[in-house]
Amino acid sequence: MSKCNFSIAINGSPEELIEKARKAITGAGGQFFGDASTGEFSLSTFIGKISGNYNATPTNFEIEIMDKPVFISCSRIKEELEKYMQQGL
Repeated sequence: MSKCNFSIAINGSPEELIEKARKAITGAGGQFFGDASTGEFSLSTFIGKISGNYNATPTNFEIEIMDKPVFISCSRIKEELEKYMQQGL
Protein backbone atom coordinates (compact mmCIF):
# COMPACT_ATOMS: atom_id res chain seq x y z
CA MET A 1 0.00 0.00 0.00
CA SER A 2 1.36 3.39 -0.93
CA LYS A 3 2.13 6.07 1.61
CA CYS A 4 1.68 9.06 -0.75
CA ASN A 5 0.38 9.83 -4.21
CA PHE A 6 0.83 13.15 -5.93
CA SER A 7 1.27 14.77 -9.32
CA ILE A 8 3.74 17.42 -10.45
CA ALA A 9 3.32 19.40 -13.66
CA ILE A 10 6.12 18.90 -16.18
CA ASN A 11 7.72 21.93 -17.77
CA GLY A 12 9.76 20.61 -20.68
CA SER A 13 10.13 17.08 -21.94
CA PRO A 14 9.57 14.03 -19.72
CA GLU A 15 12.82 12.53 -21.06
CA GLU A 16 14.89 15.48 -19.80
CA LEU A 17 13.15 15.46 -16.43
CA ILE A 18 13.64 11.71 -15.95
CA GLU A 19 17.33 11.95 -16.84
CA LYS A 20 17.83 14.81 -14.36
CA ALA A 21 16.01 12.82 -11.68
CA ARG A 22 18.16 9.75 -12.44
CA LYS A 23 21.36 11.77 -12.08
CA ALA A 24 20.22 13.43 -8.84
CA ILE A 25 19.07 10.19 -7.19
CA THR A 26 22.02 8.04 -8.25
CA GLY A 27 24.40 10.92 -7.47
CA ALA A 28 23.07 10.87 -3.91
CA GLY A 29 23.69 7.12 -3.65
CA GLY A 30 20.18 5.99 -4.56
CA GLN A 31 18.85 3.66 -7.21
CA PHE A 32 16.78 4.62 -10.23
CA PHE A 33 15.30 2.22 -12.77
CA GLY A 34 13.01 3.20 -15.60
CA ASP A 35 12.51 5.22 -18.73
CA ALA A 36 10.67 8.34 -19.89
CA SER A 37 7.27 6.86 -19.09
CA THR A 38 7.54 4.63 -15.99
CA GLY A 39 10.00 3.46 -13.36
CA GLU A 40 10.97 3.21 -9.72
CA PHE A 41 13.48 4.75 -7.35
CA SER A 42 14.87 4.50 -3.84
CA LEU A 43 17.09 6.70 -1.76
CA SER A 44 18.42 6.33 1.79
CA THR A 45 18.42 9.47 3.91
CA PHE A 46 19.87 10.02 7.35
CA ILE A 47 16.41 9.33 8.84
CA GLY A 48 15.36 6.44 6.62
CA LYS A 49 14.66 5.13 3.15
CA ILE A 50 12.33 6.70 0.59
CA SER A 51 11.15 4.51 -2.27
CA GLY A 52 8.50 4.80 -4.89
CA ASN A 53 7.56 4.68 -8.53
CA TYR A 54 6.51 7.12 -11.21
CA ASN A 55 4.54 7.43 -14.41
CA ALA A 56 5.26 10.34 -16.72
CA THR A 57 2.96 11.84 -19.32
CA PRO A 58 3.76 14.79 -21.56
CA THR A 59 2.27 17.13 -18.91
CA ASN A 60 2.49 15.38 -15.52
CA PHE A 61 4.84 13.38 -13.35
CA GLU A 62 2.68 11.00 -11.26
CA ILE A 63 4.54 9.83 -8.17
CA GLU A 64 3.62 7.09 -5.72
CA ILE A 65 5.75 6.87 -2.57
CA MET A 66 5.71 3.29 -1.30
CA ASP A 67 7.97 3.70 1.74
CA LYS A 68 9.18 6.72 3.67
CA PRO A 69 10.32 7.66 7.16
CA VAL A 70 7.40 8.47 9.44
CA PHE A 71 8.98 11.86 10.19
CA ILE A 72 8.81 13.05 6.56
CA SER A 73 5.42 14.20 5.34
CA CYS A 74 4.14 13.57 1.84
CA SER A 75 3.80 17.30 1.32
CA ARG A 76 7.47 17.77 2.24
CA ILE A 77 8.56 15.15 -0.31
CA LYS A 78 6.43 16.81 -3.00
CA GLU A 79 7.76 20.26 -2.06
CA GLU A 80 11.38 19.10 -2.36
CA LEU A 81 10.76 17.42 -5.72
CA GLU A 82 9.06 20.54 -7.08
CA LYS A 83 11.98 22.66 -5.87
CA TYR A 84 14.50 20.43 -7.67
CA MET A 85 12.43 20.47 -10.87
CA GLN A 86 12.17 24.25 -10.84
CA GLN A 87 15.91 24.55 -10.32
CA GLY A 88 16.60 22.03 -13.05
CA LEU A 89 17.88 19.56 -10.44
